[in-house]
Amino acid sequence: MYVELKCKTNFSFLRGASSAGDYIDQCVELTMPAIAINDVNGVYALPRAFEAIKKQNNKVKLICSSEVTIEDHPPITLIAQTRKAYGLMCRTLTQVHAGKEKGEGKISLSEMMYLFENFAGSNELICLPDLSEKTNLSLLKEMFPDKLYLPLCRYLDGLDQERTEKTLKAAKDFNLPIVATNNVHYHIQTRRPLQDCLTCIREGVTMETAGFHLFGNSERYLKSDKEMRKLFQDLPAAICATEEIAEMCTFDLSEIKYSYPHEFIPPGHTPKSYLKELVYNGANERYRGPISKPVFDQIQRELDFFEKRGDEHYFLTVHDIVRFANSANIICQGRGSAANSIVCYILGITSVDPIQMKLLFDRFMNDGRKEPPDIDVDFEHNRREEVIQYIYKRFGRERAAMVCAVRTYRSRSAFIELSKAVGIDVGTISAAELDQNFDELAKEKKDRRFFVEELTKDLKKFPRHLSIHSGGFVLSDDPLVEIVPIEPARMPGRTIVQWDKDDLETLGLMKIDVLSIGFLTALHKATDAVGIDWRDIPDDDPKTYTMIQKGETHGTFQIESRAQMNMLVQTLPRNYYDLVVQVALVRPSPTVGGMVQPFIRGLHQARAGNPPKLYGNKKLQNILGRTYGVPIFQEQIMQISIDIAGFTSAEADQLRRSLSQQRTADAVDTAGEKLRTALLSQGLPPEFGNNLFEYIKGYAHYGFPESHAASYASLAYKSAYMKANHPAALVLGLINSQPMGFYPPDTIINEAKRNGVRFLPIDPNISDWDLKLEGDLNTVRMGFRNLQRVREEQVTQMIEQRNIRKFDSVEDFIFRTEFSRDVLENLSIANVFQTFGLDRRHSYWQSLEFRNLCQKKEKDQMSLFNETSHFEQQPGLFSQMSLLEEIQADYRKTGYSLEGNLMKALRIQLPHLPSLTSMQIRKIPKDKMVRYAGILTVMQRPPPAKGTVFITFEDEHGSIDTVCKKEVYEKYESIFRSSKFFIIEGKVQKKGQGTTLLITHAESFSENKMAKPLSPGPSPRALGRIEWD
Repeated sequence: MYVELKCKTNFSFLRGASSAGDYIDQCVELTMPAIAINDVNGVYALPRAFEAIKKQNNKVKLICSSEVTIEDHPPITLIAQTRKAYGLMCRTLTQVHAGKEKGEGKISLSEMMYLFENFAGSNELICLPDLSEKTNLSLLKEMFPDKLYLPLCRYLDGLDQERTEKTLKAAKDFNLPIVATNNVHYHIQTRRPLQDCLTCIREGVTMETAGFHLFGNSERYLKSDKEMRKLFQDLPAAICATEEIAEMCTFDLSEIKYSYPHEFIPPGHTPKSYLKELVYNGANERYRGPISKPVFDQIQRELDFFEKRGDEHYFLTVHDIVRFANSANIICQGRGSAANSIVCYILGITSVDPIQMKLLFDRFMNDGRKEPPDIDVDFEHNRREEVIQYIYKRFGRERAAMVCAVRTYRSRSAFIELSKAVGIDVGTISAAELDQNFDELAKEKKDRRFFVEELTKDLKKFPRHLSIHSGGFVLSDDPLVEIVPIEPARMPGRTIVQWDKDDLETLGLMKIDVLSIGFLTALHKATDAVGIDWRDIPDDDPKTYTMIQKGETHGTFQIESRAQMNMLVQTLPRNYYDLVVQVALVRPSPTVGGMVQPFIRGLHQARAGNPPKLYGNKKLQNILGRTYGVPIFQEQIMQISIDIAGFTSAEADQLRRSLSQQRTADAVDTAGEKLRTALLSQGLPPEFGNNLFEYIKGYAHYGFPESHAASYASLAYKSAYMKANHPAALVLGLINSQPMGFYPPDTIINEAKRNGVRFLPIDPNISDWDLKLEGDLNTVRMGFRNLQRVREEQVTQMIEQRNIRKFDSVEDFIFRTEFSRDVLENLSIANVFQTFGLDRRHSYWQSLEFRNLCQKKEKDQMSLFNETSHFEQQPGLFSQMSLLEEIQADYRKTGYSLEGNLMKALRIQLPHLPSLTSMQIRKIPKDKMVRYAGILTVMQRPPPAKGTVFITFEDEHGSIDTVCKKEVYEKYESIFRSSKFFIIEGKVQKKGQGTTLLITHAESFSENKMAKPLSPGPSPRALGRIEWD
């Protein structure tokens, strides 16, 4: 039966118009026994085809293949018969991409011959060359003796006879067999319009101007055996050749057997013995004394489990990377479900004791989980590159690469690109604007809207390009380049495999996530500034929890958002576990599941001495007691399933996955009903099962597992401790680690000022690149890092000169440093030269004039000083800036101001602004209407809020949170997106100790008829944080 040997999927990037799954499903429909997937210069789609075949009960055989771009020669298609041949093909594809720009990959036949001569498998590779005048059949026959076939296509385009004659002549001249193919680009004919549009996008043309870029007809689809036999009735041997080749190809992707790296295992040790030694030695250090029975039992359980699965290498690999980070003084911490493992805790990979926290190991690994372990480790974001390069150096580029991330077309990007393809002049407008103005832009092409909208549905989720995964690394003991091709990423020094994390999981390949958190950098810098070790921060500091209970958590980790602050004053955390719940509580999952208010009620009842009874069930009390009867975490549902409903660990984990991964209402309903029925059979009342069922509906949305929340709560506490006890150091750490965090530098600085931290301005004779502490360690000296256009190397050179001799004037500073004219302008406007007795305008004028003179008279230093000295004698040449002008100048050049509060200055300049402040609003009764003026700092629109937007405004006394309903936001959306200075009207709302405003009206200052327009200032996004779903 006919087998198609040339198929391009959508992973041929703007060539194939169908997915691997589409082809496999169509093969089943056509009863085609096998198919070759050969995307251009890659095996990108093979795991997806492999997975689709499994879903079809292995009714189709996958032939692993790739089209290879040859330098100065037509492309050839390689087909792997065996595992060795597949490995050589991957190695060849790696060379295709090596040192090339994205999309420019190619290889010469001489390079390919070198690989064939030096690596096994070439005699088991089949070659199908594209035939043209440039095809070197003599050389190809030498490279592929007995494995070279001439492909023949018949497209019914009027050129079939010419193609046939050329192919027959070449076959006769070189004594080569002919094989039939349809050079497939889509699985069904109706995908032809999409393929045409993909071609237009790729070539940068439109349907009207594409010409011969487009295929002549729609024949390049996956045809049946009957159709192909009819086309090749004069050449039945060409059809038979497809069957012969398919039978020759015995390689299956399941033959890829992953082998862990092993070089870190000392001589005389096996992976099992070395891991055991590390764990038991580490346990003595972690627990500082005899190991308790629960700890010992859990260690033994995990080690036995890892041995059964053969996973010891994985944990040794992660341990090796963490060990390097520790030796290099790089803070790191594991997160996610790995924190459920005591082995991870003892090896220093995670920081949470799972025995003390009563965490569920089965959430991390269990008998039902077939894929490798998955551990995420966070490193300091400014030093993660050191860890990445260590991995490359440790394992070599042939055995280590980062995981790719497949960036796909979304509805908006697909709509824009397809609109261009049909000839709409899109320009730079957004998808929303295009949709709104389509008919006007289309002019005589108005009928194309339906065409574009329909094709958008097909193009959506097609791969657009590959990027780097956030931190995933795949490592191997065997050459990784013989498992999957490796290609350069756009980022220098990075290489990626052609498969993403899901593909790796499909084939059982190990992935380690080398991630980063900006706060780890900030924590390290903050603790270094006051001379303490971050690991020695004391637990249960009363001052820290007092601050947390007040909701004064600006600048902390994970509990710094306004939603978290509002929740903190309601839950009043008293200990670490309270913080664990707090971190997890303000997430879509608990919110949508209706868990928040029942939890708060249960919390206050328990603190009043009346905890929830939980139906007198001791097991249920052990599981839900800490969260007052509400299952905040998925682990709790798993534990209920195991301990009460009688599920196995594997069944409980499958229940969790059905609730969290599929995230559809049907999946949640099915899984929830199964659990509810099981609980009823165990004698629990229907009320409990019904309530639990309602709660777990929230798991269809994003939420934290308990282990992840515990890891983050540890950092949240440390950040709060630093703010409560060393606020200046925390500010230093946060700003010196930018970009990161929830709030911009000016908000952090203003909040710190309100808490007694003193700030000193940038001084060329004192300041460094980074901020630093002075005096009593509660004073921060600002650094140059926030100044526009200033580079760190310029400041380093300045400091070298300063160390020789302090600067004594603007002239001296300019003469001995390497700052450009535009940077000097910024320094002057930002008042950096005030230390020389000059205000902004005089220093700007003097620096400008002196730089001009420098350019004319570089060799005559004395005359320079003589010619500029008259500026020093005219200090009143320019009028002084107003306070508002100075603050605006600061914001333009640094993003913050030490001169005063911007809102306070605005009230002086604009006396008709509403005088009500955030502090006064908190004292106003509920439901009162107020009018307020403030600066927008944070705007969020979380998906569960269904269009409601949460906006924070700041003034001279603090900040106020507001709620803007969907219909109100849509009315004022344009000004919310473009302005920073607002007058709002709204109703006061109270919840616990928290106060918010429900916005009913909004206007920017520039739209307020009472106010004068402000001079250009910082952009909205420069001052605040805007988050969209």
